[in-house]
Amino acid sequence: MSDHLSRVRLVVGEDNLNKLAKAHVFIAGVGGVGSVVAEALARSGVGELTLVDFDKVDPSNLNRQLQTTKGNIGASKVEEMKKWIERISDCKVHTIEAFIDKDFEIGDVDYVVDCIDTLTAKFILAKKAHAKDIPFISSLGAGRRLDPSNIVRTTLDKTSGDPLAKRFRQLVRKEGYDRKIDVVYSKNLPLASSGEVFGSMITVTASVGLKIAFEVMNDIMKCEEK
Repeated sequence: MSDHLSRVRLVVGEDNLNKLAKAHVFIAGVGGVGSVVAEALARSGVGELTLVDFDKVDPSNLNRQLQTTKGNIGASKVEEMKKWIERISDCKVHTIEAFIDKDFEIGDVDYVVDCIDTLTAKFILAKKAHAKDIPFISSLGAGRRLDPSNIVRTTLDKTSGDPLAKRFRQLVRKEGYDRKIDVVYSKNLPLASSGEVFGSMITVTASVGLKIAFEVMNDIMKCEEK
């Protein structure tokens, strides 16, 4: 292992660091939550990432998305994230600029992380991961909040107080899907919105991303060797 992981090794141990190094994590969406997940996993020794996002860097992203700068407005979010990770880690990064739809294929990965906003795409991704028995976790309520407390991991059916989670639950019930979906979200109620575009703060989006990164790493480290 390279020396930049020496402090990680002191916390998790050599065996767990080897598990992380062998892991390939798929992250859909590299915005305020997903960019933090990607960087945290790369800095912690995860060996391979696949990043999926169709979007370009916008000035409104500068308050919370780690790969964004005033100098890369208009650039591909996934390509900028890849360049950022390669400056700080030995992690191997694949990028895909695409929407998640019914024809999208996840590929051979060890974990799937959903950090996208579109409900149909979130549901498609969950079903595709479950069909391949790949561990899956979805990011929910992070927008319209300032306080980073009360961020929890649970299952979708046990969420409450989050409008996005409510709509996701309604979609899942409508489709008759009965498999549990793991999620991370803020239990704090969202602030009122004054328009169609919701505000978001790095204090919460980054905290949700770090919580997801921890859950992913913890699950990987608890897995038996293949």
